[in-house]
Amino acid sequence: MTQALPSQLICPVCREPLSSDDHKHWRCDNNHSFDRARQGYLNLLLAHKKRSKSPGDGADMVDARQRLLDSGVYQPISELLNKAVNNSLVADQSLQLCDVGCGEGYYTTRLSQSLSNSQHTHRVYGVDISKDAVRAAARRGKQLEAANNQLEWLVASGADLPFQQHSLDHICCLFTRLMPEGFSKVLRPEGQVFTINTGLGHLREMREILYPQVKDSCFNPTRVMEDNGFFCVNEQPLSYTIELTSSEQIHDLLLMTPHVWKASQEARDRLLARENLTVTIDVVLHQFAQNPSATQNTSDLNVDQ
Repeated sequence: MTQALPSQLICPVCREPLSSDDHKHWRCDNNHSFDRARQGYLNLLLAHKKRSKSPGDGADMVDARQRLLDSGVYQPISELLNKAVNNSLVADQSLQLCDVGCGEGYYTTRLSQSLSNSQHTHRVYGVDISKDAVRAAARRGKQLEAANNQLEWLVASGADLPFQQHSLDHICCLFTRLMPEGFSKVLRPEGQVFTINTGLGHLREMREILYPQVKDSCFNPTRVMEDNGFFCVNEQPLSYTIELTSSEQIHDLLLMTPHVWKASQEARDRLLARENLTVTIDVVLHQFAQNPSATQNTSDLNVDQ
């Protein structure tokens, strides 16, 4: 599939549409310009919008996530998301989609591949505030056929998405902070949001090693989304176990979680002394629409374990 949908990007300075003749140099009517980095991403995060010099995940965390995700242990989560998004579309429907907090692009690129396999013309924007993450995502995206037509990697804030008003069909938000007030500005009225968050049993075995007492907790996004005008039209849990077969894999998983800074050094050392670990993966996908009458056939969303 080679057809490219029009870009929906706007200038982060004046909010006017951005355009480009060569997909490398972008400019608005007020002559604000932005050049694509040689690695393949576009930086639309203004310096005065940063809370630190290098916001978001650093290179070590990005590298750890990439190694672990590339091992396939989270592939069922990717498949769950891909099925949900594809199931929301009608035949031959085109799609403008943003993956907010895309990280190093594992879920984003697999979703783009899935949409191509389903013959849906699409443009997928991967957005993250971390330049290290987006740089890694751009490297990953270059491996896809026709990636320049279908994938756009952006350094930007999820709280201030650089898209024209009501221009996106869908937003994905996986394991990252929800910003529904910003979603409403860029989604079309019939647009939908797909979230994936941790369930009660997620990484229980790891947590039992790290903490004297393990408290069951999870994040259900339904209330915060409803407070901002979204309605849940689909909820799909997914639970399975993975086998980590080296201390390096265990360390990579730890780096992907807040436990790397929540747990004590003694507890982290105790965990990393292990050479293998069976861990429960427990997540929940929610699908939200702005129209309460939105419906979806969810019969084929189950992922075989």
